[in-house]
Amino acid sequence: MTKRAKSVSPFRLDIDPDEFLERAIRTKPEEVEALIKRGKKPKPPGAKRKRKASGGSSQSDAVVDLRRRRMRKRETGR
Repeated sequence: MTKRAKSVSPFRLDIDPDEFLERAIRTKPEEVEALIKRGKKPKPPGAKRKRKASGGSSQSDAVVDLRRRRMRKRETGR
């Protein structure tokens, strides 16, 4: 006979079934409906701003600062 593969839980939960039932029983239907409605609302345009790669300041400013720092080190001999 061939060995059967273990069946995978269709929900893929990592918690105990009893704990899952307790949590499911404690949920309020009104809260779930409110979360669903909030998720379906269209997001306002321009809500997220694109971040700059350098973390806020332009990269060219950071490069210029590094060059200045190197030049100062050469001049002072440190």
